[in-house]
Amino acid sequence: MATADDTVSFARDIRPLFRQVDLDHMDRIGVKLDDYEYMSDPSNAQNVYDYVAGAKQPRMPPGGPFWDEQQLDVFSRWVEAGCPP
Repeated sequence: MATADDTVSFARDIRPLFRQVDLDHMDRIGVKLDDYEYMSDPSNAQNVYDYVAGAKQPRMPPGGPFWDEQQLDVFSRWVEAGCPP
């Protein structure tokens, strides 16, 4: 996991946050959690963040366990850094 001083990357830090069940569930509705091109689009990244943070319902991942503050922070830092690969 990236530290506060490290650049957060999709491959190392973001993609591993999603379980296979999450990938399968969201793929059915067109959300490609394991596709960097899809996830690096700012509107797609914000949409995913809103679901994992609970701002949109149903909260992701379905049935939990829901992301903790550290996971949310890593995702947020990734988006703020411009969604690096």
